[in-house]
Amino acid sequence: HEAWADFITDKIAAMRIAFVTMAPLTQGPAGPTSEFASARYRVLIPAQSLARLGHAVQLITVPQGAPTPPQLREIACDVLVLSKSYNPANEQLIHDLKARGVRVVADFCDDHFAHPRIGPHFRKLAVMADEVVAATEAMAAAVSTHAGREALVITDPVEGPRREPRFAPRLPGLRIAWFGHPSNIPGLIDRAHELKALTARMPARLTLVTQATTETREFAQAFAAFDPARLEVELVPWSPEATWKALEDCDCAWIPIAPMDKNLVKSPNRLVEALWAGRLVVADALPSYAPFADFTPVGRGLEQGVMAALADPAGTERRIREAQRRIARLHSGFECGRLWARAAGDRTERALRLNLGCGDKILAGYVNVDVVEARAGMRPDVICDLHDLAPFADASADEILSVHVVEHFWRWEIADVLREWVRVLK
Repeated sequence: HEAWADFITDKIAAMRIAFVTMAPLTQGPAGPTSEFASARYRVLIPAQSLARLGHAVQLITVPQGAPTPPQLREIACDVLVLSKSYNPANEQLIHDLKARGVRVVADFCDDHFAHPRIGPHFRKLAVMADEVVAATEAMAAAVSTHAGREALVITDPVEGPRREPRFAPRLPGLRIAWFGHPSNIPGLIDRAHELKALTARMPARLTLVTQATTETREFAQAFAAFDPARLEVELVPWSPEATWKALEDCDCAWIPIAPMDKNLVKSPNRLVEALWAGRLVVADALPSYAPFADFTPVGRGLEQGVMAALADPAGTERRIREAQRRIARLHSGFECGRLWARAAGDRTERALRLNLGCGDKILAGYVNVDVVEARAGMRPDVICDLHDLAPFADASADEILSVHVVEHFWRWEIADVLREWVRVLK
């Protein structure tokens, strides 16, 4: 909460910030997007948040294995952010840009420091950069171990829609959702016995949202054969919209993780997205999942997690709601953008002005807050219920603006709503 105190004056020092990523970007109805989660979480959403803070942001894609474009060395920017760099040629790029006074930020979200080919580049990149960013505390520890650098931890922002917590399975069947890149399928294989133990108690339908390839189709068929009488498996081609739909339709999300060292640095994005969608999540234990272990079954196994939730559905929904409050506080685009601004060297102090119930009226100079994730293609900076401004500390805001909002509350609740708003005002 102390972080909000950074925004206490009107002075804004705009910077020119360029993000370089190997992930392909495409133009969607609401702006640039990518099928790579790391590009959305580590490039696109931070770029949008930095733009709302007043900075000029540009996005540059350099495909993996492609040579560094010569014009990139002449790019007009104050800060260059390298996201998931696997190309040793970028070391010369860093050298040239730093010679021109450009600040270089290296972002690490995967641990390849021990990789025989990529590792030397990772270590050189971490040493050369002016600022190092890591997606998790475990990733920051890896940077420290291999490169002797401290890293600023910036978690992944939540991306999908927030839904009301719901755990009301239509028994005897249970609907389970799994989503992720095909590289996460080893976790499903490793934990197949957990699913079989659950289907021994009740029939289940498992929806797999991932890339539809020959390999994933064959895997889905083979997985269904584990218990053909009591397990139905459906493969849904991945897209953000397909993921949100699968979460909306399921009773619980399942996130099994293969026990590999590289997985220890994973961010909590899949856990956070499923909780934000209002669903029970049964997940294997990862360091980044630990802050949510009080709210959802982490490290308990699928059967035990589901049976415990069935024994206390009301408590399950209450704990999911508490998890959503934590997500609103720590995983908003604005909060992550504030940290990205710090990594870029922005030490500007700003007044904290809240535009509550912003809808699609996104105002510059304000933190735009709404309970709905998007209206007319416009996303707020912070998504939260205006009855409970959980992301904001006591006496942290300089101003609250709220236009055509209070009439949407019941008459008998408006006094408590206004008390909550006054709570966050200085």
